Amino acid sequence: MRFVALAITTLIAAAPVVVSAQDAAVPMQDRTERIGLSGRRGPSLFRPGFAVGEYTGWASLRDNEVRLPWQSRDFTSAELSIVTPGGEVTANCGGGQGHRNILGITFDREPISYDCDYAGAAPTDAAMGLALSRGSFLARLQQPQRAGFLMWNGVEYRTETRRIGGLPFGNGVLGYVISRDGVEVGGVELNGLRPTFYLPPQGSPDRDAVAVFALSLWAFRDPANR
Repeated sequence: MRFVALAITTLIAAAPVVVSAQDAAVPMQDRTERIGLSGRRGPSLFRPGFAVGEYTGWASLRDNEVRLPWQSRDFTSAELSIVTPGGEVTANCGGGQGHRNILGITFDREPISYDCDYAGAAPTDAAMGLALSRGSFLARLQQPQRAGFLMWNGVEYRTETRRIGGLPFGNGVLGYVISRDGVEVGGVELNGLRPTFYLPPQGSPDRDAVAVFALSLWAFRDPANR
């Protein structure tokens, strides 16, 4: 009998510890799946394909700049097709930023904006917005500050610029962290050799929303990154 009890105790001790995606006591990187962006064949040259784990699709990313002697404006737009386990989600995104200058000196800069509308298999309330964020002085020294939200099935996800990993330096935005109810649940790293996504584990109710949010952020041709 003593041997049976010892065997049971050994099995319990060896069992893997399941970490909840919402366990704020554990660093986000330790309770998410780290997946690099992979390229794949898309429907056309201007719509290259991608894969992030089980999420596949294509992206059409565009940006242009209009310059006048006293003013300039950056425009950006993106079309995305994201095939999720529940079906194909389509996204139509756009935004930009303008600034006024005299003799090459910028005197006034408009707040940046970037918004996405979703259709297809997306929930009816799905919408995303990203804007300029003040951030702390030290945070602004490291990278431009952005903050935004995603509505998905009645849940609001938040994001803000933050370096997750990769190179400790770079031009423009280095990455985003995504949170739900104040707890970090995922993100995207933009300052490595290729974009890296941090998704909630398989089976998490947050996984689809975080994947769509992170891919929408990756698709943003931020003027600060040009």
